[in-house]
Amino acid sequence: MDRRAYWIWLQHAFGEGSPMPWRIHRSLPGGVEEFCESGPRMWNTLSGIREKDAAALYSFSPEEAQAQLEHALRVGWEVLTPESDQYPEALKNIFDPPAVLYGKGRLPNVDHRPAIAVVGARKAKSLSVDKGKEFGYQLAIGGAVVITGGAVGIDAAVAMGAMSGQSPVISVLPVALNSPYVSQNAFLRESIVDKGGVLLSEYFSQQSPGFGTFQARNRLITGLACGVLLIQAARKSGTSMYATHAKNQDRDVFVFPGPKDDPAFAGGWDLIADGAKAVQRGEEILEEYEHRFQESHRVIPLFQQEDRREEEPLPALADPGGGELSPEQKQVLEALDKQPKSVAVLEEASGLPAGKLLGTLTELELMGLAQSCPGKRYRRGAEKVSPKKSGGSSGTQLTMTGEQAAVLNALSREPQSVAQLEAGCGLPAGKVLGALTELELMGLAQACPGKRYRRR
Repeated sequence: MDRRAYWIWLQHAFGEGSPMPWRIHRSLPGGVEEFCESGPRMWNTLSGIREKDAAALYSFSPEEAQAQLEHALRVGWEVLTPESDQYPEALKNIFDPPAVLYGKGRLPNVDHRPAIAVVGARKAKSLSVDKGKEFGYQLAIGGAVVITGGAVGIDAAVAMGAMSGQSPVISVLPVALNSPYVSQNAFLRESIVDKGGVLLSEYFSQQSPGFGTFQARNRLITGLACGVLLIQAARKSGTSMYATHAKNQDRDVFVFPGPKDDPAFAGGWDLIADGAKAVQRGEEILEEYEHRFQESHRVIPLFQQEDRREEEPLPALADPGGGELSPEQKQVLEALDKQPKSVAVLEEASGLPAGKLLGTLTELELMGLAQSCPGKRYRRGAEKVSPKKSGGSSGTQLTMTGEQAAVLNALSREPQSVAQLEAGCGLPAGKVLGALTELELMGLAQACPGKRYRRR
């Protein structure tokens, strides 16, 4: 029998998040196999095994665990236990290491590179989303592995930023790998795997979160990391609870402070008063690990962005949208005619600032309503058409946000750095990074060596 089956058997009996399988492994010379083969007489001699645990050991056999292992391998999942070579040493140093981790993708080596968990609110403010993308990017280009959850808000923003920095992402889920939970992030999860990252879960079949699943998952996010960054942590929030896990596991705690008078950031300010390090950039985190990891290097600093505190939902990667034109699109379309016009002329005619005008022109171009001409001039197009998703069916339409359109307009066939694109489209770093990843996923942009990007 595959030794991993013994661990699956124990995890099924004691439950995800239990320290008992690890205790059994450490207390017996033959480990979990000896425990299994010795039978009930051995089981009853170990402290901590309750009556319901013993009943669970009887009700699910090692043979059934072997069948579960074979199914997981058949569908392409990695199955890691504390005896596996790829099992992170970092997790062996927490109180309750997972008996089994199911993985989809490739697990980066978090024991020889700085691994930073970045967590935050689901209902994130625009400022927090931008900073999440920026931190993800800066940590990635600084050589770190970025770890986060699979939720909307900060989790999604951080993952997009890290993928823009061309570094693998670890996303730890509170459900099974085949669960549709958080369906709006399904495409993002696929992209994490496609770009060399991994989805991890303790759960084999759990399709939706249950009681305690988030707490069990959160200890793994912090346990895999050497440092944990919190973005937008209110008092008594789920985000603040990550700090408790980090302290119990002897992990460093970092906080993006945010506005001091905003209750959405109050928990973070409490943590700073309690000794957490306040940070504004990824390099302030990585400098803590310069002497610990030889592979880490100084990150490329990005421009500071303005403090915008209004709430704004994270744009979808592919929003099907409707066919109606926005007010800005109507204004620009009315200013266009069959004769090419310069951006300056269109700016005056439409009343829109240059950045908004360029983004809207690109949107109209993609609809077939505008056409670019030599000399950075534009004229009215012939008909309305919608671009298709790459590889999608003929009925699947793809619309773009204004930010995506503005960044696409700034891209050219020649690779450009993020700083150049920032200057070209007038957007802050966080917005540029998010839009770049979204455009990559749409097949409209391409990452190039040297952390640069060009139009496909």
